[in-house]
Amino acid sequence: MHFLKQAPAAPLSALVLGYWFIQDLKGAYAGHPIQTSPSPTAVVTLNFGRPCTSDFAAGAPRASLLGIQSRRREWRSGEGCAFVMVMLKPAGLARLFPASGRHTGDDLLELGSVLGDGQTRWLLEDLSAAWEPRQVAARLDAWLLGRLASTKPLPETERLARAWDVLLRTSRVEAAARAVDVSTRQLERGFQEHAGHSPRQLLALERIHTSLLAAQTGQGDPLEGFSDQAHRIRMWRRYLGLTPGRFERTQRSMMADYFNPRREDAAAALAHFL
Repeated sequence: MHFLKQAPAAPLSALVLGYWFIQDLKGAYAGHPIQTSPSPTAVVTLNFGRPCTSDFAAGAPRASLLGIQSRRREWRSGEGCAFVMVMLKPAGLARLFPASGRHTGDDLLELGSVLGDGQTRWLLEDLSAAWEPRQVAARLDAWLLGRLASTKPLPETERLARAWDVLLRTSRVEAAARAVDVSTRQLERGFQEHAGHSPRQLLALERIHTSLLAAQTGQGDPLEGFSDQAHRIRMWRRYLGLTPGRFERTQRSMMADYFNPRREDAAAALAHFL
């Protein structure tokens, strides 16, 4: 199984974490379920080969938009699988796919239902013609920059991006609402519309993300954001389905080691392959 990560063009860095390439043409990972943890990240997946199977009702379309997930998911690789994932920050989901959050939160959509079948086919054909990861990344940059240039930023998506920055710094919804001059109710509606989750829900996902990274890498404080160890254990059970102690005793897959932020590409920091 082969993996590669590419950073986006600099103008996209506030919206896109990076491009992740996964290839399993020989089916080396077939039969090994891959679990992904909750994370405040959305994903556009574009398949060059046979799509992997997943636990979503939409099945495995060639092109999909996966919204921000609040629970652990499972998918399976197999012979002929080859795809690239565009990892989107909450602001990226809101700006590049406005108002999609309410449809994609904890769900997956065929990309054609968002972009239109014609544009989706063109994108897949364009990327397949490039094939080599650096060329694919360059074409993804061009496509996303084109979307930015052709769509006018909405005031509410700009507010969401600013509010999310304040939330990450303060963990206070009221402070985020004041920073963008809206009520907490208005802010919650905006997050539900464009990210599919409330600000508090996204903060919970961020805490889980940070705690899991600390447990994976030994870097950072695994209790950050939690009142005590009991609180951390409750949240891990709720969002990950296991305790920190059980996680320490569980052997991680080759993907967990590869998508580790201690490696050279910091764009992988939001990946949690258990």
